[in-house]
Amino acid sequence: MARETTAKEGAEFRLEPSPYGDEAKRGPWVARIAALTTLAEAVPVLLQWRADHAGDGITDKDDLWIEAQLETKVAVLRFDSMTNDQIRTETLTNESVADVSADILRRADEVGRDVDKLELLVAGFRDRYRPPIMPSSPFMRTETELVEFLMKARELDWYGQSLDELRESRGVVMIKSGSKKERAKSGESR
Repeated sequence: MARETTAKEGAEFRLEPSPYGDEAKRGPWVARIAALTTLAEAVPVLLQWRADHAGDGITDKDDLWIEAQLETKVAVLRFDSMTNDQIRTETLTNESVADVSADILRRADEVGRDVDKLELLVAGFRDRYRPPIMPSSPFMRTETELVEFLMKARELDWYGQSLDELRESRGVVMIKSGSKKERAKSGESR
């Protein structure tokens, strides 16, 4: 009796390295992340990564990939050393979630309408407490309230500036200006 062969489903197993990303940059991090076996080891590495890359633009896919791998490792390791209650109420920097939230909102209130100081406060909060360092729900709630301070401060003069003044104050580098429609009209009139 002849045996029926079934068609294999799914993708073929690939033995060669992924064609995506810079393997020379990612490779050492793959090994370093794999060697992290405790939360106490992993959290400082993630926080140091964030501190070292805080001013970088979010355009390097390899940096984003490395940070995502670090975040994943930390998120998984927290279940080995923390209870469910601790995960909900404590940050991975051994602070109370409620205290961190109250402190950052108090500081934003004290800063008042100083947009530059508020922007630094928001960026610092995001870099330090972005999940998995702080649980997602309280982080998002606190961030929303924090950004509300910033948006209210910006609103006072946000629309009082010309587009060029606004771009200059934000450090925008213009590559192309105008809408497609405006560019098309200027091209037609030549």
